[in-house]
Amino acid sequence: MLPLPGHDHLGRKVILGRWGVYDPQQVSVDDMNRASLMISDILAEEDEQTTITGSVFVGDSEGMTMAHIASFTPSLMKKSMVLWQEGYPMRPKGLHYINTPAAFDTVFNIFKSFMKEKMRKRVHIHGTDMESLYRHVPKSVLPVEYGGTNGTIEEITKYWIERLDARRDWLLEDEKYVVDESKRPGKAKTSAELFGLEGSFRKLNVD
Repeated sequence: MLPLPGHDHLGRKVILGRWGVYDPQQVSVDDMNRASLMISDILAEEDEQTTITGSVFVGDSEGMTMAHIASFTPSLMKKSMVLWQEGYPMRPKGLHYINTPAAFDTVFNIFKSFMKEKMRKRVHIHGTDMESLYRHVPKSVLPVEYGGTNGTIEEITKYWIERLDARRDWLLEDEKYVVDESKRPGKAKTSAELFGLEGSFRKLNVD
């Protein structure tokens, strides 16, 4: 997850995801999610505008293999959707997917099954048609590698590594805070109630 500098023409933060750039044999999906959540915490704390005007996600699947896909269990997918839609004040306004492989639709149907109806209506699959993406996400906010003018992936990545390092103590302190469901008025919420899904693709039927 890589929040891009500035905001788009509607004042929204554009967030780039590049699922095929890491080696799933060397880096676990849990570590990837942990890094993404730390960046999300910093973004929510430092960029108030994003929590007001919302965010747009651009997911690049170039380089994605079956090893990457297999690491995203149905349980993990549901937890990701709950966090994205309800756990963070990011107000997602659009989900755009590019460079999607042949197996993308099958896997993405699982993701969509966990989305709220209004979120499903905000999904756009562009394939390799970048002009289609530009009609929703202007070049001015995209990195050079995506035909834009908003810095390079290397520069943006360096910025976020520096921000994570600068906020290290804050992140460690923030991790100490948890929800005490015993103090919730009414019925306490459990992990099973929120997520309620275990298993693997072998046991899951996809329409």
